[in-house]
Amino acid sequence: GKAVDAALKGFCKLSDASDLMPRLRMIKSDAELAYARKAGKLGDAALKAAVAATHAGANEGDILAAQQGAIFAGGGDYPGNEFIIGSGRDALLCRYKAGRRKLSKRDQLTLEWAGVYRHYHAAFMRTLVIGEPKKRHLKMYEAAREALEVCEDQLRPGRTAGDVFDAHAAVMDAHGMKDHRLNACGYSLGAKFTPSWMDFPMFFHGNPQPLRQKMVMFAHMILMDSESGTAMTLGRSYIIGKGAPEPLSKYSLDLIVC
Repeated sequence: GKAVDAALKGFCKLSDASDLMPRLRMIKSDAELAYARKAGKLGDAALKAAVAATHAGANEGDILAAQQGAIFAGGGDYPGNEFIIGSGRDALLCRYKAGRRKLSKRDQLTLEWAGVYRHYHAAFMRTLVIGEPKKRHLKMYEAAREALEVCEDQLRPGRTAGDVFDAHAAVMDAHGMKDHRLNACGYSLGAKFTPSWMDFPMFFHGNPQPLRQKMVMFAHMILMDSESGTAMTLGRSYIIGKGAPEPLSKYSLDLIVC
């Protein structure tokens, strides 16, 4: 790059435009938003299939197959990265891993998946509880639910990506969850390919990127309490409009107990 820069000295100045396409992809056309809404419907179908397949003794592989099968049956595509599934202590991992286990009578199951249509993604995240929830599950769910709701209030034109994260962190910390939350809580989505469905921008402290109409954003509330071995996640995707954001899921945000 420096050799080319030197050769062009006096003729033109080279500038790094690595972020040109990501910035152009941020704002979706009406046709793109239609694909995102379809992806959201497929994401709901995948969650419905997962819940139906989740019970004590169920194999993680069957749950994963049910999710992916629902998306394919609905005309969807492969996702930009693997769906995440983990139960027991692996529910805290929040990353894809090899190997499957069967659910116990009292268990927890973290799922992160995306409805995908024409390569456009609508991502979601939930922790399901098998059997009676622990008090810790309920406390963490309360924090995650409230944090997601305040993030929704920030998903409006003129706010920044950093504003969304700060709202999330304030709620989590007020609930005593600072040690268990992440330092990011979501990102943009669109037409993406392997190895990742993530796009620019991301929600983290100090990110000055303004939010604008027709952006598709995924907000995920993730809590991992390693001391008690308890996980709780709650997340869904939105289209930013003139006022309140449009959720791409019609599924209830209530805690799912199987």
